[in-house]
Amino acid sequence: MRIVLATYDFLPSIGGVATTESVLARAFVDQGHEVTVVTLGEGPVEGYPHAVVRRPGPATLFRLYRDAEVLILSNLAIRLIWPLLILRRPFALRHHSESAFRLSRSPVSADLLRRVVLPRARHFMTSDFIGQRSGFEGYAVTPPFANPHLTPDRVRPPGERSGLLFVGRMEPEKGLLWLLERWAAVREGLGVERLTLVGNGSLRAAVERRIAGGALPDVVSLGPLSFEATAVEMGKAAYLVVPSLWGEPFGAVALEGVAAGAIVLRTDRGGLPEATDDLGVTFDPDDEASVGRALVQARDMFESHRAAPEVRSAYERRVADHVARFRPERVVETILKGMAT
Repeated sequence: MRIVLATYDFLPSIGGVATTESVLARAFVDQGHEVTVVTLGEGPVEGYPHAVVRRPGPATLFRLYRDAEVLILSNLAIRLIWPLLILRRPFALRHHSESAFRLSRSPVSADLLRRVVLPRARHFMTSDFIGQRSGFEGYAVTPPFANPHLTPDRVRPPGERSGLLFVGRMEPEKGLLWLLERWAAVREGLGVERLTLVGNGSLRAAVERRIAGGALPDVVSLGPLSFEATAVEMGKAAYLVVPSLWGEPFGAVALEGVAAGAIVLRTDRGGLPEATDDLGVTFDPDDEASVGRALVQARDMFESHRAAPEVRSAYERRVADHVARFRPERVVETILKGMAT
């Protein structure tokens, strides 16, 4: 089938949407479909197992949408929905956030265009958390995926792991500053010697200046890394922390941390509980006592894994069962089934 995935963000961006859409596109290709990714993001068009069209002109975008047997949009970017005002065709809408919920009714708002095309959408949510907040009925959940480069050879045993890892956008809502303010207490609570930061964002330059100036001892910033290099860092970290202060639509990095074998400490916000189920250690970032308990629990958990191979093996079996729920081919099946009805 001819599949067109239209997304406002795509590789080489390291954001969650870009990553998820890349894995989904490859999954469609692996099942024998002809895939074209249409994106507003800048970057190369070569080196992918599918076609990539960046910032298409009006005629190209219209033709791609017209000829697609299945059209999938990630959110409702105005620059990507206008052909649907003319074609009036059904499409799959993957909600990575709440941006299509509670649209403005103002006649001069761009949301007017979104309202016109929305009735023809079939809704696929990144988490049940997002779905319950949407107000849409009959949605299906198509969650993000673990990093496909988290191969068994990159997942080290507990005795070869060390340190605390943060992976994600360096933005205020991700809780990076919250983490750095508590780094001394977190380091002592977990018994780790180093905090490694992987990612990019508006806070990166300021954080790296503080590191260079000695204000953040034993903190290292690696900047944005490739999928492969990120998988290596996850596979050797004792702990991965997801200190998000907002309602994460899902929190794919938490799922990836679990898949990589790290002990994941995460906040209780948004869709994060769906990402880890009961395999992570949860805390309320507004409750210091909750944070303290989580540090103790996580350290005890790691030490038990290191001391007792049978405990670690049982945990790894649970991880495998959990991660299997997020295989890309299951999302492909869900979308195609939803669009066929």
